[in-house]
Amino acid sequence: MQTISGGTALDVRTVLDRLVQSGISPERALAHLRGGWVLVDGAVVRDPAAPAEPPARVELRSIPRR
Repeated sequence: MQTISGGTALDVRTVLDRLVQSGISPERALAHLRGGWVLVDGAVVRDPAAPAEPPARVELRSIPRR
């Protein structure tokens, strides 16, 4: 997806983009998304292509260990 800003097309940052930018490998980021562990502004997101433009808060849910 692209948006236009000042006549220039810009790619929208996705959840996957934001996770990779934080230092997580794309494979691991996809695994976290599939597992339902990623939240954007408090809502679970499973679609790696979902938009997550700043200031959206992207976080990983803590999974308690047994």
